[in-house]
Amino acid sequence: MRKKMIACLAAAAVALTALPAAVTTSPQKVYACSKGEATSAEYDYSLASNVLYGSVTKVEDVFYKGQPYRLATFVTELNLKGSYVRNVLTAPDSDQCGVTFELGHNYLVYANNKLGRPAAGVFDVYEGQEATDRVNDVKDIDMVPTPQPGEQQVTLYPGSNVTVTYNGARAPVTPQALNFKNALYVPMTFFRDTLGYVTVWNAESNRYEILLRSEWAGIAAKGDPSQSEFKDTAEAIPIGTDPFEATVTYSDVQAKVDGKIYAPEYQPFNYHGVVYVPLRDTAEKLGLLVGWDADTYTVSVKDTRPFDPVEHPALIMKLSSVNEGEPDIVIDRIADDQATYHVDRRLEYGETMQQQTVPFMDLVQDADGKTIRNIRYFLKKGDREYELVMTKELMKGLLNEPLVRTSANLSLGLDFYHWPEYGVIGLSNIH
Repeated sequence: MRKKMIACLAAAAVALTALPAAVTTSPQKVYACSKGEATSAEYDYSLASNVLYGSVTKVEDVFYKGQPYRLATFVTELNLKGSYVRNVLTAPDSDQCGVTFELGHNYLVYANNKLGRPAAGVFDVYEGQEATDRVNDVKDIDMVPTPQPGEQQVTLYPGSNVTVTYNGARAPVTPQALNFKNALYVPMTFFRDTLGYVTVWNAESNRYEILLRSEWAGIAAKGDPSQSEFKDTAEAIPIGTDPFEATVTYSDVQAKVDGKIYAPEYQPFNYHGVVYVPLRDTAEKLGLLVGWDADTYTVSVKDTRPFDPVEHPALIMKLSSVNEGEPDIVIDRIADDQATYHVDRRLEYGETMQQQTVPFMDLVQDADGKTIRNIRYFLKKGDREYELVMTKELMKGLLNEPLVRTSANLSLGLDFYHWPEYGVIGLSNIH
């Protein structure tokens, strides 16, 4: 596929290829379709969360996070990196960097997890001889370049002013986070002790290798307390936000997420006996979604991995405001086209949930028919949520047909047994 540079508006609604690779401490503009200079197959591989080669069997218009996308369904011939991928999201048109997938064509796709699902833009997809050459370049790859071994003098910034939340609740970071090269780094133990992922140590000559496994998430595990990298304190991190010079070590630690080490610019390092890893880069490799609020210096980490059907999560409908910063509302039931809802927020101690009832479409559109909130579907179990992709037919039905809204009410808030295949929900799932 021949790539063409496409000029897009800043902060485009769908910026699949240009989101910042790390959480930063200053707001950044986001530009779509700004590939820049050509990159190698190995480099693109190192940055992707999933790499696959396969044939497209279906392309359909869908909605995700309330916004229109296209969804390509693949028969995967080669799964080169990450977990098995069946579907890939792309923007709805070429002006927003969308890929024009054609049925029956084979593609090499470097997918990212910036949306919480595998997604790709026009510069992430190859076909023909170029795809074949790139597959040969990466099919046996198992690592990317590492920094020169030994101690290095670097400039670090204390991250004491940054708050980290996990699935909406504040998550402790001990020792405190550090900012390095415009990325927020946290101790490796944050993923083990706070998020519940398993870290396994393989002792080698003059080095320790950390294996972080996404499929083992939630299994309790403790590191060897004799290894200094598992200390829960770190000295010499100044109070405040001023930069300071520090001596860090790369050569005695190598971290892998699901068997793959980090991209060259986001290598873990050892500082005062604590292994620091880049928060966004690590989290996205594990299938987590990371957001950044520059006004409050808050990093939000959300678990976006699919549920297992045996968990029987509940099906939840939310309406998200088109105005940034307004909370979502949760539809509790729909009766006679009247929606009973509550605001999606954490209750204070002793506070009870307040419900209101209004016509359903009054929540979605104003008096002039302009959209004020977008309809979204989630599977929910406890504090964890997984957003579903919605077919265009279901979205159209919810907006235009009262009978569809009545059918949707029958499954709201209940254990969901009409399991949506590959996380795509349609009319058949709610009837």
